[in-house]
Amino acid sequence: MSFFDKFKAGVTEAGNKAMNVVEVNRLKLQNSSKQNEIDKQYQVMGKMLFEATLNESTLPKEAFAVNMNRVLVLKCEIEANLEQIEALGDGKHCKSCGSSVPAEARFCPNCGHTFEAPREPQVPQTPQEPEIAQTHQAPQAPEAKAGPLSLDKQDTGDN
Repeated sequence: MSFFDKFKAGVTEAGNKAMNVVEVNRLKLQNSSKQNEIDKQYQVMGKMLFEATLNESTLPKEAFAVNMNRVLVLKCEIEANLEQIEALGDGKHCKSCGSSVPAEARFCPNCGHTFEAPREPQVPQTPQEPEIAQTHQAPQAPEAKAGPLSLDKQDTGDN
């Protein structure tokens, strides 16, 4: 029965990981389309500036207001998606260059930015280490039972 329980747990874990991968890819695809829309907004603003400069006219800030607000909204949405991706455990986002990096990375491989986040999770992991040590101590008890037999053999080898 325990074999089937382990098998079921393995299948469940694989299914959860697959769902996370699908969700992460969906969020990344959304971010890509949002970034494309940001680029289009920049192009529109650049075209407006070019035409105003060509006509030797000034352009009021209000002419860019709609485009600027749209860019800001899209950037906030991208940031929210990146936070969701990080929460799913896929990795983290470099604030300096925008690249995705593994969750355990201390430095961005693209720009060299130092991450502070990996140091914080290490504090909660410290209490887990003694539990692991205690787990290792438990198997030592059966070894102690078998120890006298192996000690006799060792004593014979030393003499």
